[in-house]
Amino acid sequence: MCGRHELPIMMGASKVFGLLASDRRRRVLLLLCEEESAEVPEAVSCRGDAAAPRTAGGDERARSRSRRLRRLRLYHADLPKLAAAGLIDWERGSDRVSRGPRFEEVEPLLDALASSASEVPQEIF
Repeated sequence: MCGRHELPIMMGASKVFGLLASDRRRRVLLLLCEEESAEVPEAVSCRGDAAAPRTAGGDERARSRSRRLRRLRLYHADLPKLAAAGLIDWERGSDRVSRGPRFEEVEPLLDALASSASEVPQEIF
């Protein structure tokens, strides 16, 4: 059931859903639901490595390249987007993030996602 909130919504739903479209961005924000400040764990930047299909030769170079690409996307696209939206404060050059000034605007949606995680379809790749 959708109802009206007492607090004015400062960020539009389209923008919020756009920011949540990335699995890496969601993972960072969900991490910050648990703690006000945290180090971005390897699990956020390298999700899917354990589940990556192995080739007959154990193509470690392909997995390593994939891991590097995900890390590049996190640090050059995802974290800057979240910081620009005011959802996180990010100490560039480190793996440290904290809740930004607008984090509270998306926290109820993140709580709903976290509480129904088993019902939300997960990405395969």
